[in-house]
Amino acid sequence: MPSYTIPSSVLIVGSGVFGLSTAWALTQRPEYADTKITVVDNASACGGEFPPLDSASVDSSRIIRADYADPHYAALAAVAQAEWRRQGDDELGGQGRYSESGLLLTADHPAATTTTTTKQGKLTGMDYTKESWRNVARIAREAGHPPDKVRILESAQALKEHLGTPGRPGDWGYLNTLSGWADAGEGMRWQYRRVKATGRVEFVDAHVAELVTEGNRVVGAKLASGGVLRAELVFVAAGAWTGALIDVRGRVEATGHVVAYVDITPEERDVLARQPVVLNLTSGLFFIPPRDTVLKVARHSFGYLNPVAVPRALPPSPAAAAAQRRDGGRPIADADLRRAFRDLVPLRGLEDRPWRETRLCWYADTRDGDWLVDYHPGWEGLFVATGDSGHGYKFLPVLGDKVLDCIERRGGELGDKWKWKHVPEGDTVGRETNGRFRGLITEDGSRGGYPGMILEDELARKAEAKL
Repeated sequence: MPSYTIPSSVLIVGSGVFGLSTAWALTQRPEYADTKITVVDNASACGGEFPPLDSASVDSSRIIRADYADPHYAALAAVAQAEWRRQGDDELGGQGRYSESGLLLTADHPAATTTTTTKQGKLTGMDYTKESWRNVARIAREAGHPPDKVRILESAQALKEHLGTPGRPGDWGYLNTLSGWADAGEGMRWQYRRVKATGRVEFVDAHVAELVTEGNRVVGAKLASGGVLRAELVFVAAGAWTGALIDVRGRVEATGHVVAYVDITPEERDVLARQPVVLNLTSGLFFIPPRDTVLKVARHSFGYLNPVAVPRALPPSPAAAAAQRRDGGRPIADADLRRAFRDLVPLRGLEDRPWRETRLCWYADTRDGDWLVDYHPGWEGLFVATGDSGHGYKFLPVLGDKVLDCIERRGGELGDKWKWKHVPEGDTVGRETNGRFRGLITEDGSRGGYPGMILEDELARKAEAKL
């Protein structure tokens, strides 16, 4: 393993959860006192505000949970939760940035026929839910919490009665009262303010067009304006946009996940604010309690693929020919989201209410749900942190330290999980073959819905429905 030397300068491309948390970690370690730290992101389209409002990390709410089937993520999330629970005005969870409403995690029994989501060797949504329950029950027990903090609801009827819904929330589930949700936008702004207050980090509002190389080394980033930002270490934390800068085909895929909002009355808000977060891992549908008179529902699924050629992504190595990648988009999955009101929400009439707003939340997905946090094997001076598969935000208070440990080549077990994975020769994932695009699918049991959906096809069906 190569030795590690403190870089004289670090350029962070992206001011989302990976970028900001790592910038903070760099300012907190004395050995980086003389390191120049720069964060570049395209904030001009959002009024010049950092982090940009179109960042996946910036939203009205995100689930904060240790409810993972993988014990490593469950343990790390439990550490992060301790920070979220700090309620001082200047602390992460203060001023309404975190609410411990509880989380009801549920799933449906697998269908009798074998599908992509139940193929041999892969977890189903029910498998994932039960493994999550085992992990969080153990974590709660070891922390000294009473047994009723995590309790099973072992039938569809028990779930319906607990939630007061007429639909079918799932076939089996559990309520973890130690989980909750965060105001994601406010949490990111809190993180930005404290990074900015150190006086150690320069923020540059610009669009990065491509990475700059000299020989076998990445030395900076070329901006759309033509200018170049240079650094000894270039750290790409661009989320779903990573594929526009680096060829990560077969490893990371940008997938779009539908989110929608409806207006509710103060009376409806008061009812729903007493509910837990509800997430069905078979359908992917979830609902987060509101703080104001806007209710959010969404679908954590396999997501939409939107193939678009990207001509300037960094190839796998200096010797490799430039390749093409596909990304981008914006659809509506109306019927599925309205089903969330019937199955998960204890108020009638919301399923017919007009949408206040709809959007896509872009994930950077990997095949196994493990993140990609590692040095690029084909280029010197390039570190990549992406592929959080929609799960990175809840780790905000601890993520930067773990990423910086990996930069210092001492990432431990997590660093081993997050290493750059080999893609077999001839693998067609993330590529178009014979006119058909085969997208990456996350198969860790945490996704519901329908794999392989193409955004262009969905939009075409939507347009036909209006004719």
